[in-house]
Amino acid sequence: MKLDLKSRILLILVCAQVIITIDTTFMNVSISQLIVDLNTTVTGIQGAITMYALVMAALMIAGAKVGDIIGRKKAFIAGLLIYGVGTITTSLAVNLTMFITGWSLLEGMGAALMLPAMMSLIADNFPAGPARAKAYAAFASAAGIAAAVGPIVGGLFTTYLSWRLAFACELLVVAFILVQRNIIHEQKITSVKPKFDWLGFGLSSTGLVVMVQGIILASSYGMISTRKDFVLMNKTLLSAGDVSPTVILVIAGLLILGIFGLLESWKLRNKKHTLLDVNLLKIRAVNAGSLVVLMQALVLTGVIFSLSLYVQMQLNYNAIDSGMTLMPLSLGVLIFAGVAGKILAKKYSPKSLMFIGFSMIVIGTFAMGIIAKNAKSGMDFAVGLSFIGAGIGFIVSQNQNLIISSVKPRYTNETSGIINTANNIGSSLGTSIAGAVILSIFILTASSNLNNSSAFNAQQKQRIDKTITDSAQIISNQELVSKTENIPTAQQQALIEVNDVARKKSLSAVYYFIGTAGLFGLALTTRLPKTKPLAA
Repeated sequence: MKLDLKSRILLILVCAQVIITIDTTFMNVSISQLIVDLNTTVTGIQGAITMYALVMAALMIAGAKVGDIIGRKKAFIAGLLIYGVGTITTSLAVNLTMFITGWSLLEGMGAALMLPAMMSLIADNFPAGPARAKAYAAFASAAGIAAAVGPIVGGLFTTYLSWRLAFACELLVVAFILVQRNIIHEQKITSVKPKFDWLGFGLSSTGLVVMVQGIILASSYGMISTRKDFVLMNKTLLSAGDVSPTVILVIAGLLILGIFGLLESWKLRNKKHTLLDVNLLKIRAVNAGSLVVLMQALVLTGVIFSLSLYVQMQLNYNAIDSGMTLMPLSLGVLIFAGVAGKILAKKYSPKSLMFIGFSMIVIGTFAMGIIAKNAKSGMDFAVGLSFIGAGIGFIVSQNQNLIISSVKPRYTNETSGIINTANNIGSSLGTSIAGAVILSIFILTASSNLNNSSAFNAQQKQRIDKTITDSAQIISNQELVSKTENIPTAQQQALIEVNDVARKKSLSAVYYFIGTAGLFGLALTTRLPKTKPLAA
């Protein structure tokens, strides 16, 4: 069937959305293989996953402003080219540094230029009303679906081909979009082109990087107090027992972002060029809706990372089995994004549908916490994942359209930057905080069980406890066996039991944290404006 022009334009933009979003989740199921291929650890891969979203978050508002300056279509194409170079670099990566350079940095930079421009190009190519509402719904739903099916795609490639080919295939999508780029229409910017606000950019990006980097360090040093000395350039900045670098960096990041907000407000009052019109954040749909985006992304990435780690390390699943375990989540997003976007959105307001969505997420996440304690198979999680997927489907089909519909067309690019910044902050926090919670509970449980073990003397317990505190990683029993093959059998078995109990408890308890995040999202939906059904 031949597509009309509007459908072809939407297809191009959705394809770009899919490859950007799928990158946030499709490597989670390949953690075990990536550790081997890149000679790294779970924490190293977690850092790469988090940094991809962090780079996008730090650069998204700047990317939106670049689109206002050079034109949205030019920004989109420039970002696409940078993204393409990133996919090539990643597919050829021989170590973690090269992997992070290609995936986290180059692809993240390209995406930061592309995403805000794509939102504005939808507004340029689809008239206000039902046509634009459906286009935004399709665009947003594609993002949710891509994030959910990412683990399946990653599992298929890693198990039967190679994760490298998954990135190489993205290059084919980039080439397809470049060939079709001329059919995209762009409205000329009639107002005076703004100048780039370098000081605002420096403050906003630094604040976001410092804040999220603090969360990332929680895995290694702890969330409140530091478990071990924090050393930088051979100098001990914090000693074990001091306040965690996470607390210091999060506070510092928030202070920098506060200064950024004050600077932008001053510039607006004095009619100077800004990076962001902070008045947009005063619009209820924008501020509440963006926080909803953040919490939804945090839940989705947190669940995918945590469950992928559970089935690979606890159940010894390979990449494809890990991906298939997440199938109920993928189907839930796919089915209910369509149901909410095309059917229920004609009768019910976005606020009502998103309230239902977060309610389903809360039910699903707490159910998974209970199930994980005694799970024997990935199928045990199917019901909980279905609830979470359905809830996310409800949310992604509504929120983006609600936010964009609340601002004038000339602000769509900046508003898109806000939305995508929130989304990527949520994605980076979902992975990093879940990882920190898992490792913190693991260390506490392992240390307690070690002290109760009769297989080791006091000196041995002290030495092992220090190793756990300083360099604990979530590993499988098989990997632990290979690392402890030179110690007595009784002590090896005791360590395996300690590892098994601590790992299972940490990988189960994390869902209660994610469920609490879902409760915050539920509360945020009450702050959304009550509007008429947007698809009507």
